[in-house]
Amino acid sequence: MSLNIHAGHASKDEWLTPPEIIHSLGTFDLDPCSPINRPWDTAKTHFTIDDNGLLRDWFGRVWLNPPYGRMMPPWLDKLALHGNGIAFVFGRTDINAFHNHVFPFADSIFFVKGRISFHHVSGQRADSNSGAASVLIAYGQQNSEALDGVALPGRHVPLNSIKITVIGIDQPWRVIIKTVLIRLNEPAHLEKIYGEVERMASDKIRRNRHYKAKIRQVLQQHFTRITKGTYGR
Repeated sequence: MSLNIHAGHASKDEWLTPPEIIHSLGTFDLDPCSPINRPWDTAKTHFTIDDNGLLRDWFGRVWLNPPYGRMMPPWLDKLALHGNGIAFVFGRTDINAFHNHVFPFADSIFFVKGRISFHHVSGQRADSNSGAASVLIAYGQQNSEALDGVALPGRHVPLNSIKITVIGIDQPWRVIIKTVLIRLNEPAHLEKIYGEVERMASDKIRRNRHYKAKIRQVLQQHFTRITKGTYGR
């Protein structure tokens, strides 16, 4: 139930996800993109436009129905790095946002059959549908499993549900970084690399206080520096 700007509707309207969809996915800890006045809750905690949820720290299991269009990529990027949540967006898989923030990171996607009719902030269902196909995007295995039970017709397609087991404490750092760059569809910036290691690596690696310094050292020794802070194989 977040701020959404949908094609074919007035540009300043907020369009809310049907509550039965959200409720069928289980309980969420945070909605970082919630309308100020909402007819129903979507999570235990809500950030509104007054809170500037994009700049706040996210926690727990996140429900994300972000602004659409050019405003969408940074929200998907933050959820990808957070690694625990479900996003609800148009299924425009040709755009950069999908290739940069969904396909390399998401565990699975649920492709909704037909078109969703969203709700006004009053809670009333819109007279017309959204005008485009929608998808639910799962980050994290728990959320991927939740998509199996969503109250919608459609097809659930796994992406990265099977973790790359090469990222463990007994693997050389060079192998770890190479695997991460493959997942990120290289080249990638340091912050992206850190985030992917944090999301995929073993607890022993994440507990290493100096793992970021080790990542930088390995990148400088064995990989190609593209620009400042950006590396490829």
